[in-house]
Amino acid sequence: MTEGRLRKNLALLGLSAKEISVYLTILDHGKATVSQVVDDSDASQRHVYQMCEQLDERGLVVLNDHVRPSVVRAQTADSAVASIDGRLTELEADIGEALAERDVSALEVELIKSGQTLAKRWRRDIESATGEVFICLPADVFDRFTGALADAVDRGIAVYALVTDPGLDAFDYAALDGYTTLARTWAHEPRPLLTVDRERMVLDDPNLLTTGPTDGSAIALTRSALAGNLFSTYLSNFWQIASEAYCCDRDLLPRSYPTLRNAIIQATLQQRAGRDVTATITAQDTDTGEIVEMESVPVVEIRQGLVDPFTNEFPVENSIRVEYDGETVSVGGVQSVIEDYEALDVRLERAD
Repeated sequence: MTEGRLRKNLALLGLSAKEISVYLTILDHGKATVSQVVDDSDASQRHVYQMCEQLDERGLVVLNDHVRPSVVRAQTADSAVASIDGRLTELEADIGEALAERDVSALEVELIKSGQTLAKRWRRDIESATGEVFICLPADVFDRFTGALADAVDRGIAVYALVTDPGLDAFDYAALDGYTTLARTWAHEPRPLLTVDRERMVLDDPNLLTTGPTDGSAIALTRSALAGNLFSTYLSNFWQIASEAYCCDRDLLPRSYPTLRNAIIQATLQQRAGRDVTATITAQDTDTGEIVEMESVPVVEIRQGLVDPFTNEFPVENSIRVEYDGETVSVGGVQSVIEDYEALDVRLERAD
């Protein structure tokens, strides 16, 4: 056994780097006082004690803090593995229950270790988009995807780009025109992320695209709700605090849009140009499930967190309010919860 293999396997079990360091120190001693572990692990006593508590909860050590000084002892290999096996059994049952009512025959999971393979996967997924693309990537590698992004924009796909460091200082912002619908920049280095149509995603190691060979990897999921969840997370956090770098021009109306979010951008730009718009929407009542057709209804309010200045009341809110059937109702996008209706199909028209 090598320490490197042990570290890797412990990381696969969900242990943090600090937990692994403290655990290996305890294994070296077999049994030690917490103070001894502090001396050997180059960490504060508070952090070491916290790590020991977490390792105790995982069943890897026994922490005796009823004596002074506190003593920590490594569990035997059989006991540690039995504890891990018990947790894996629980995890298997939980996953089985979660997937019991889902068709997972088409669910694909891929672990990508090569930057070149990752770039090909990103381009392939962008080329397959039918509605929208969200891409968060370093400025240094933006030009590797311009061909696929330009084709997507030409097909009417909404492309939301969050361009980050490294490379922002030398980045040509004019390069965003023609390759994105909306773009923002942020001088930090979040994990690169690609989501396509809220059902395909690739979440990357921060260095895989930029520095070539690395010990990290990217995970790609197809037909996963995680894609939509991660998109919403990036949109409600990083997108909100980033700076707007590019916004598309107004479309000629009338025009249909594959998602409400796409339509919201254009409705916002039209109204800010002093042009009232109406919408023809196929929508589903979020309470009753009834499908309704809203014909050329006036758009009276837009709540969005996509284009500066934002008008929504909370970060993930992107909805419109329209006059329908004698009252003002709210219409949201996919899986709407708080809105009155979920938009299934949207067409914008000029009101005049």
